[in-house]
Amino acid sequence: MGKFARARILWPRLICGLTSALLLTLTVSCAGTSGTADTSASSGMKSVDFFAMNTYMTITAYGPGAADAVAAGEARVYAIENEFSRTIADSPIKKIEENAGISPVVVSQEVFDLIREAVSYSSDTSDAFDLSIAPIMDLWGFTDSNYRVPTDAEIDAVLPLVAADRIVLDSKALTVYLPEPGMAIDLGGIAKGYTSDQVQGEMQKYDITAGMLSLGGNVAVFGDKSDGTRWKVAIADPDNPTSYLGILTTDAISVITSGGYERYFEKDGKRYIHIMDPATGKPAESDLVSVTIITKDGVQGDALSTALFVMGREKAIAYYRSHGDFLFVLEDSDGVIYIPSALAGDFVASDTGKEIVTVTAEGT
Repeated sequence: MGKFARARILWPRLICGLTSALLLTLTVSCAGTSGTADTSASSGMKSVDFFAMNTYMTITAYGPGAADAVAAGEARVYAIENEFSRTIADSPIKKIEENAGISPVVVSQEVFDLIREAVSYSSDTSDAFDLSIAPIMDLWGFTDSNYRVPTDAEIDAVLPLVAADRIVLDSKALTVYLPEPGMAIDLGGIAKGYTSDQVQGEMQKYDITAGMLSLGGNVAVFGDKSDGTRWKVAIADPDNPTSYLGILTTDAISVITSGGYERYFEKDGKRYIHIMDPATGKPAESDLVSVTIITKDGVQGDALSTALFVMGREKAIAYYRSHGDFLFVLEDSDGVIYIPSALAGDFVASDTGKEIVTVTAEGT
């Protein structure tokens, strides 16, 4: 379901284990070489590593209620996966797909609202993000990992099914209808951002001071660190995902990264990435290699990390200037990093030789 990525937690002076596409710099010491740090009661911290939504996840909480918060957060992840995965046989998303061209499907308010929001992002990004991309993902084998390069004729036959604007939503009846047989929706490009927001809310019902989530390419930090310093999040290097592009110093925030290095296959010496261009039905031919969105809204970050990658550098920057309600770190194929002026001083590249271009909100 959606993006899959590899990375590690970065502890002070020590690297410990494998988690997500982003790296977290913490202020606690490591209890060993596994991905989980000291979870003893005396530490006031509890952390759990698990696999869900087709990716590795870590949930961490600090405070007296840490154990309960982590357990509740993990349970919420599984509950959301059961609702939003198209690979689970009886999920609402699968039922919508099975009834494409037949009849509307009644869904819960939660499912309806997220689909409606995803449709809105499709419209707002001129379909650079499109939840109806599922038939194309199937065609290329990214759904079941049976990868193949389809012919242009095969793509042309399926491409008309990619049409988010044709999805029929009835807010009174709470129904979703795909009018054409063969249409399908995939919320993988937005569901982990939604999950991040929901899990944070669930965890904060308990007696904790801070928390940290690493859900595939989605990292969120919230609350106050015990030493009073700001959080540090390291962004994965697309040329070497076991290293990092740079360090972001931040307050409570979601940091979500997309890149072609996350999932791909190679055929006859050519790499085919999982981020599809809905306009062509083929892997996005972007001049960007990595897009990181920094925002309070995990859903926005998830949708825009994909959309801006598909758009490419110039359109991505133009989109930022026309909206301005998020921040970003972009790296292009020439190795140049682009950040908004609002991040100046809060983002430091790990390679001091890299060129960093500061983008103003109003343009030049």
